[in-house]
Formats: sequence, structure tokens, C-alpha cells
Amino acid sequence: MIKFCEKHPQICERFDRFWAGADTDRPLLFITSPKDEPDTSVPPPDVADPRDRILPENMVAQARYRVARTAYLAEGYAHFFVNFGPGALHACIGGDADFSSPDTTWFPEFLSDIEEFPSLQFHPDGKWWTAIMAATNALLDEVGEEVVVSFTDIGGVADILASAVGTNQLLMDILDRPAAVKAAVEHCHPLWIEAYEANYTAFVGRQDVTTPWWPILSRGRTYMTQCDLNSMISPKVFSHLFVGELGETYKALDDGAYHLDGVGTEVHVPALLAQEGLKCIQWVPEPGVSALVHRRMLREIQEAGVGVTFLIKPEEVEEACREFDPRRLFLNVECESEVQAKELIENTLRWCEA
Repeated sequence: MIKFCEKHPQICERFDRFWAGADTDRPLLFITSPKDEPDTSVPPPDVADPRDRILPENMVAQARYRVARTAYLAEGYAHFFVNFGPGALHACIGGDADFSSPDTTWFPEFLSDIEEFPSLQFHPDGKWWTAIMAATNALLDEVGEEVVVSFTDIGGVADILASAVGTNQLLMDILDRPAAVKAAVEHCHPLWIEAYEANYTAFVGRQDVTTPWWPILSRGRTYMTQCDLNSMISPKVFSHLFVGELGETYKALDDGAYHLDGVGTEVHVPALLAQEGLKCIQWVPEPGVSALVHRRMLREIQEAGVGVTFLIKPEEVEEACREFDPRRLFLNVECESEVQAKELIENTLRWCEA
């Protein structure tokens, strides 16, 4: 068992303060850089076929390779995402998964009608959940003292529905048959909770923290919830059909977070902030645009008592320190060197004093 909070008490304490919005001297900083002296004896995983990247031995090899070459500073820690694609629950309730692309996982449609969804069940003994747990357990067993192993990306309920019947068809169903969509949502949510708890049991007694694909960290239950369909629907539709199950999810978590992704999704922030138990929103702006462009929205989130987190360049950290409340700010920063990373930590303390 990795007793992470005993090994890294200062990291856990910083995350505790972030979740609580407690006083702090600087933002939470997940900083990584290439190691000054990497262990070049550790080879990369040998993955000739993209479909082999999910094999337990290859995930273990990838974790070891990353740790050998990556420096983690401030609240950075060796974090490994059990990546079976965005919305892997799809493949564990009757669908399939296609790993033939090296960078993407495809989830083929498998239902002809949204009204079929309430007949689906979670299959913990099925092919894909068995594979997810095999990789998770191998990572915990073989590199669990070196890395914090994540939940797989179970997905968001709306996105699972979209992958099951097709996004275009779901959008039509939202217009023409909202009651059928609502019934599917209400059926999918317990399946999501069942999968989450099945994933969570792998960590009990073996890892004293939990983390999703984004490196937020909790001593209890945490997850990065999502509804990527949000970029295609109105606030009215979101509030009527989907936000309620997110609110129910936060009741099941100790430290709930939400993945707000891309153009047009900002309009859903008020509905999200109304959900009791939501403690953090991760903002992902459109490609090539700095998260700081949307500082007004981010400040509004903080003022509502919810933390914000986003990827940021080292040269933007000073502006972030001056613009936002450090108590509810988690910055993910990729530096070019350990020297730059260490200087950044020192400067961040100075910027927050100003």
C-alpha cells in the first residue's frame, strides 16, 4: 500500500486546504519538468500495435518510463491515468471499444433507439471492465509505491448516451422525445455509480488517496465529472435533463469536480454552481487560447465558493497569482527544466505576497 499522505503530508495538506477554500500562502501547484538526471536505463514500452497500449504490462512500463524521466515539484506527484478512452462505461454496459488508433479510443454506437437504454446493465465480469481492472491492479501491485493510480475515465452520463445511440440521434431525441432521454439518464446514473464503486474498491487498503485523469487528489472519493454534450445544448436543456444527475453524483463524492470544456460551455456555469457538493471546476478553453482570457468567468466561479483549475504556461503564473484567489486556485504547469520549476515556486510565493 502506498501511504501517500504519510510520505507526502505537505501535498495532502495543500489539497485539503484547496478543497476547503482555506487560507494559503500560494495556489496549489502541480508542476512537472524533465528530470535533470533522468534514469535512461528504463526503456519505453514496446507497443507496436496501438491496441496493446492497454495491456497491463505496457501500462506498467509506461508508468516506470515516465517516473524515470519526469521531475515532480511543489504539489506535483507521480500520477498515472488508467486510460481506456473517454467514457469507458460505454464498453461495460453492452457496447464495444476500438483501440486501433494510437491516440484515440472509439466507442461505436450499439443501440438503435434511446428507449432501449433502460434495459442495459453494468457488466463487471465483462471483457472491458475485466481489462480495466487488470491494468489497475497491475499498476497498484507493481508500481503502487511510485505512482498514484487513477480511476479510469468512466465518462459522463450524457456522453455515454451519445456514444450509445450517436450524438446526432441523441440531439434529435432531446428535441422530440425528452421524456425518453430523461428515463435513459435516470437509468444510466446508477450504472455510473456502480462502476465508480467497483473502480474505487481497487484502491481500498492499497492507496490512501484517489485521483481521476486530471491530477486532483483527495483523501476520500473524488472524480472529474463531465458533460461534453454541453457544447451542443442550451442551458435550459442542460438544467432539465442532465444537471440533476451531476448533483446526485456530488452527493456520493467527498470532493467533486467538473470538466468544463470548450467554446459555448460557459453558459452552463450558473447551473453547475447551483449543485451542492461541487468543489472545483476544471476549465479547458478552445485550443491555442489561454485560460486567463476567461478570467471573469473563473473569478465568478471562485466567488461562488468553488475552486478552479487549468493548465497554464510558466510565464502566465504571475498574472494568475494576481488575478485570482489563491485559496481556490490549482494550476497545472509544465516547465522546461527543474531550475525553472524551482524558481517558479519561489516567485509564486513572492507574487502572492504583493
